[in-house]
Amino acid sequence: MDIQKLKSFLTLAECRSFSETAELLYLSQPAISKQIESLENELQVPLFNRSRNNISLTLQGEYFMQFAEEMVKLADNSKELLKQLDDLKNGTLFFGATNFIGVYLMPRMLSIYQNSYPNIKLNMTISSSKKLFEKLQKHEIEFGFLSHYVHLDSSQYVTEPFCLDHMVLVVPYEHPLAAQKSCHVSELKKYPFIMKDTHSSLSRFLDDKLHPLDFPNMIIINNQEAIKQAICHNVGISIMSEKSVEVERMAGLVRTLEIQNLNLDREIHIVYHRKKHITPAGKAFLEMIRNDQFQK
Repeated sequence: MDIQKLKSFLTLAECRSFSETAELLYLSQPAISKQIESLENELQVPLFNRSRNNISLTLQGEYFMQFAEEMVKLADNSKELLKQLDDLKNGTLFFGATNFIGVYLMPRMLSIYQNSYPNIKLNMTISSSKKLFEKLQKHEIEFGFLSHYVHLDSSQYVTEPFCLDHMVLVVPYEHPLAAQKSCHVSELKKYPFIMKDTHSSLSRFLDDKLHPLDFPNMIIINNQEAIKQAICHNVGISIMSEKSVEVERMAGLVRTLEIQNLNLDREIHIVYHRKKHITPAGKAFLEMIRNDQFQK
């Protein structure tokens, strides 16, 4: 099946305009029409409903779209893999990381990797564990750094331990708890407590650890940097990654405390397809992690 026809189909399905599709793909409108007609003849089903002012996918087109996306992505991945076989002199590494990893750990790792493989382009997606897993399913990234709170099919995906993310209680610098090195979990509900949205892997982790503790004054903020700023301005307290508040702690803006009798080490894993070929660039990155080269 011709990849160019599939790309024309996917572009038309997205923009619903033959003229816009032709413009985006640098082809003539008759050429796009011919490719779509040829694809429909090959499949022996109509893919689009056509009217004077509207184009929409048929039921067959809706079902075919997911297969077309996968075939185009697999074709692109195979080209990328072949491009990198020449001693890693070309190519792009697509991968993803959660916010904590992407913001606080990855920049140093990228610098070390780039020094070793200067000709490899890096494309990192920072998103939630759930969205990164969706990108893995669609073959849009080779591997992702995810929280263990994402449930994976072990027959389809490999998970390798990457690091432990130690969580601490973070309070404003002059907070009543600031003079303590640790506190009991029951003390937390005396103060406004800031949490990320309930759909995040961090929230699920904390819910497991703190359950059944109820916070009478709960504040939801779905951005990590905003949570830190809120703490600095005495809005409330929160539990966050120790590494994520290192700068603020050193600057005297916040204090960090351990929570007594509570293990707040969160596991971060590297996840990739069990049966999908990892590109040479991806293998080099994973080997540097396995050999602790990023720690040197």
